[in-house]
Amino acid sequence: MDLFAVETFLAVLRTGSISRAAEELHLAQSSISHRLKKLEQNLGLTLIERGKGLKEIRLTPAGEEFVALAEKWSALQRETQLLQSHGPKAVLSIGTTDSLNTFYFPPLYRAISQHQPPVRLVIRAFHSVELYGEVERRQLDVAVVLRETTLPNLNVEQCFASPMVVIMLKTADDPATGIVRPEELDPDFELYLSWSSPHFQAWHDKWWNPLHPSRISLDNATVILQLMRDPRHWTIMPMWVAEEAFRRGNYAIRRLSPAPPAMPVFKVTHKYPKASTVKVLAIFDRYFHMLNRDWLFDSP
Repeated sequence: MDLFAVETFLAVLRTGSISRAAEELHLAQSSISHRLKKLEQNLGLTLIERGKGLKEIRLTPAGEEFVALAEKWSALQRETQLLQSHGPKAVLSIGTTDSLNTFYFPPLYRAISQHQPPVRLVIRAFHSVELYGEVERRQLDVAVVLRETTLPNLNVEQCFASPMVVIMLKTADDPATGIVRPEELDPDFELYLSWSSPHFQAWHDKWWNPLHPSRISLDNATVILQLMRDPRHWTIMPMWVAEEAFRRGNYAIRRLSPAPPAMPVFKVTHKYPKASTVKVLAIFDRYFHMLNRDWLFDSP
């Protein structure tokens, strides 16, 4: 496949028109059109709709499917060029859930980014179930997930378990920490997230009627904090999310009594890693263990 033709296709997609792509690439519009036609001929597909009166480009169904392939091809070419110009370099690909990525892992990313010799980080966020597949297909070197699954080619190791706590807006009269009983919390003001945990779900259903669900249910911890504007709002989350939220804003943390099951966190790796993967996993483990140790020591 012609790399220049692929980059031209992506430029047209990015800019929205052949004329703007020509300006960006410093080429004549006829050259852009020629490259696109050549790419379509090589693929045996029509990627872009053509017709009078179309000011903005429109992709055909085949063109929409080709976008992901073109982006992968472009990224592969850039990595090949980097390898040719700088020689081999350690690459560590890490996958986590969105909440871990946002609230727990930034210190680890910063530490690895300063490692010597340099390690290039590739960071991905998926749901826990998807992360297992990415590691099994060797698209990721390591994943950290919130749900345990058994697959024949993967190692799954529990790293730690985090207490589940209530977080709410802190008011002037309330202490920053304390204890609350489930019956003291008004379900009408819960911002609910299941955390993909059947054990937490079962505990939650014991205290609040599952036939009358919360007014707001989400699948993203970051969105929960953005929605928490009423002092009556509350949510239950792992301590590692609550502590980071506490540092970022005016939130109070309440431990629950009786407490829900702790949230386990698992590390997933391939049973048969490549030699290069073994080396970068040793680097990951070093910093990950330091991060876990610091979190365990700092937790209230």
